[in-house]
Amino acid sequence: MKKDWLVGFLVWMFILGIQVVYGAESKVLAEVGPYKLYEEEVEKILNQDPQVQEILKSSPEAKEKIKKTLIDKWITLSLLGLAAKEEGIDKLPEVQRDLINIEKQILAQRYLKTKLEGIKITEEELKDYYQKHKDRYVEPEAVELKHILLSLPSDAKKEEADKVLKRANQIRAQILKGAKFEELAKTYSDDPNSKGKGGSLGVIKRGETDPQFEAKIFSLKPGEVSHPMRSNYGYHLIKVEKKIPAKALTFEQAKKLVENDLREEKEEALMKELIEKLSQKYSPKVY
Repeated sequence: MKKDWLVGFLVWMFILGIQVVYGAESKVLAEVGPYKLYEEEVEKILNQDPQVQEILKSSPEAKEKIKKTLIDKWITLSLLGLAAKEEGIDKLPEVQRDLINIEKQILAQRYLKTKLEGIKITEEELKDYYQKHKDRYVEPEAVELKHILLSLPSDAKKEEADKVLKRANQIRAQILKGAKFEELAKTYSDDPNSKGKGGSLGVIKRGETDPQFEAKIFSLKPGEVSHPMRSNYGYHLIKVEKKIPAKALTFEQAKKLVENDLREEKEEALMKELIEKLSQKYSPKVY
């Protein structure tokens, strides 16, 4: 039922919002009176819509069912639309306003798309932008670390939490006396993804984990083992293997980021210029 409800809204989306350029060989999947549903419209939803992609990720076999549902819903909508026209509903003032707004949205999107596609960026512009904003393009500081997790429900009672905390402190004491962190991780850790690797979590960069947790991790010295740290998963003992300092990205490493940032700035500047010119031409009024 949830999927059918979602697909129903997707039909509205591609009828009102998605714009597809049809070639001479465009395949018609369905036809109702003057309305035609083209394969490109359905394929665009199947291949690009995040909600559909989420469904297909967990249930790839659902693709044909979703496609059929889209077509069926489109036919239903088209039949209702024809019936509405036959009864003159399209001539009602409130419906006319809605149709004007839909037309305006589609035209505005196409106009803006055409203008933005005209933006060109040269290699020289990219290099100049990179030089002026080098401080933006930095690989953040990182740490390579291992952990031992003693799991504990987030809503655990104090007695249970104290018991797990005591175990964590006992394990830490063994490490401080010379026991190998990696062996104790294999024995005691409740993290199935890392315990077989001696607790290794690999490299974590600044900004990739909870800020409060991050502050504690990055305050540790290489080889140092933290006191037990509580999270939603339980208590952690963290060992920092090494610290990786922040480093500036070269132009080639940052090129894609530079292009995205410069394009965004150019788009914003173009939008501002367009709105100023169009406002002078059409003199909008607010009452």
